[in-house]
Amino acid sequence: MHERIDHGANLLKNHVFQFDFLNDDFSKLPQSLQDIIHDEEKRKKLVIYINPPYAEHGNRSTFAGDGEHKANVATTTKVYKQFNKMVGTATRELYAQFFLRIFNEIPNATLASFSTPKFINSPNFSAFRNYFKVSFYRGYICPAHTFDNVK
Repeated sequence: MHERIDHGANLLKNHVFQFDFLNDDFSKLPQSLQDIIHDEEKRKKLVIYINPPYAEHGNRSTFAGDGEHKANVATTTKVYKQFNKMVGTATRELYAQFFLRIFNEIPNATLASFSTPKFINSPNFSAFRNYFKVSFYRGYICPAHTFDNVK
């Protein structure tokens, strides 16, 4: 990212940092962002835009014997360990782990995400929905193939 900034990307170097959202403690965030997260009034204005990874440890084709199992892709994170017993199979998907951490640790922030609608209607997400009680303001659905490098 710093190289892109050096070559004209319209970003500020002090806004670029490395952070493992599913494992790192928020104390590793820049102080200015910590100040927002820890202030209830500022947090209400926080909008978190994410395009999380969609990797999961296995899917329908994996369990039918047609696909490959992705060992440890989602089951080794701190968030998985914290929520697995509470929300069940939904934690096997990385994007659900992002949602859970945001919901649990950054209350009243607005979450804007590009994700599959599984969390809304999938039977595997019923325990997730019982925990992840949010207001859905609006959204849209488009075919995945309209995004680059997505099947």
